[in-house]
This record gives sequence, C-alpha cells and structure tokens, in this order.
Amino acid sequence: MILDAHMHLGEDLIFGTNDSPADLLAYMNEHGIDAALLQTGILPADPRAATQRLYALTRQYPGKFFGAAVLSPYTPQAQYEAFMRWAVCDLGFKALKLQGFAFCAAPSSPQARKIFDTADQLGVPVIIHTGNGVPTALPSLAIPIARDFPRLKIILAHAGGGMYGAEALVAAQTCENIFLETSWCTVLDLKSFVQTLGCTRLMFGTDVPLNAGVELAKYRALRLSDRQYEQCFYGTAAAVLNL
Repeated sequence: MILDAHMHLGEDLIFGTNDSPADLLAYMNEHGIDAALLQTGILPADPRAATQRLYALTRQYPGKFFGAAVLSPYTPQAQYEAFMRWAVCDLGFKALKLQGFAFCAAPSSPQARKIFDTADQLGVPVIIHTGNGVPTALPSLAIPIARDFPRLKIILAHAGGGMYGAEALVAAQTCENIFLETSWCTVLDLKSFVQTLGCTRLMFGTDVPLNAGVELAKYRALRLSDRQYEQCFYGTAAAVLNL
C-alpha cells in the first residue's frame, strides 16, 4: 500500500499549476500509488469552490483521495476558523496547510498562529511547507510552535527540501510531534532520516505527478525492509492523519 501524503489538485495562481483528476489518476496508476492526500492550489481563484471540487473527488473515490484544507493565514480569525471547521467537520478533511513561503507568513508569525489554534481545536495535524522560500520556510521555525502545541501533530512538507534537510532532522529530534514528509529531499538526507528517526516519523510524498518516479526511486535505493517500506509508504501518514 502506497499513500502519497503530498499532492495538489486544481489551479494555483501563485505557482502556475493546474493538475486535473485525470492527471492524478494517471500518475497513480503508472506508479502503483494507491491513495493520496490532496491539497487545493495554494491560491485558487475561489478557495471555497476549489475545496468543494476536492471534496467531490474524495466522494467519487472513497479511500483513494483524502483532503487537506488551505487558506491564506491573512484571512480574519473568525472567517478562517469557520472555513476550516466546514472543511474538517462537514467535508471530512484530514489536515490544515500552512504555505508560509507563498504568503510570507512563517510558522512563528502572528498571522499563522490561527492555523495552529484552529487545528488544535479540530484535532487534525498541520502541514508546513519547508525548504525553498527561506526564511519563512526554515524547518527550525516549527520548533517553537510545536512546543506551544504539544498535542498537535506537525508535518514538515519536503523535510527541508534538500538544502535544509539537516535542520528538518534537528526539528524532528527536538519535538516528538514533528513528522517529516520527504518529497524533494536528497536520498542522503532520506537515509539519515531513516537511521536517526526511524520510519515511524517519515512519510512518502511526491508534490507533483512528474516527481512520483523520482521519489519512489529514492526510497527503493535504500533497500529497506518490507516493514520499513510499509511504514514510510503508508503507516506513518495513516496514523498521523487518522485515516
């Protein structure tokens, strides 16, 4: 069983992507990926419509697609909380997302605080973009917020994105509620993560369909045991996301 813990659906006005359901199904079929956690584009033209479209896909393919909700951290508190309560409680979404690079809002910023408050109240994890886009995307900036919310599970997307892989590892070593999603990290970082943290803190992700084969190859290059692959490819994400 392979669960892709990081994939996007639909238009993104910031990054210029617009993957369709057909694109997602094609890459999953090609690479033997059984399920995916989907986020909308970071900035779609209509966030509510984009979220409803993602929800429709989870209904059309139950157990194959799951949703994670994204909204600008500059959204007023009450409006942000209402949107996320709708996404989690009514639509069954499994996580909230902070893309601090896109919105210039680090995890430690006042604007981002509402994301962690809301996720803590709703009992779902927060996915934080890390890697490109420093300083807002530095993995270490998740440490204070992870300490402030010790019950909240925090996923560092891209695990530092290669250049900051060592820092992502330090963040995970420092805070037991930090987990690493490993798309775009180097194979040497991935090896270090497995050796230092073990597979219960790691989850497989791709980010974009074109990257799926690369990410699978990095894991397979490590020649892990079947149990380790099962944990990285499915077990950690299923536990953290409460699937």
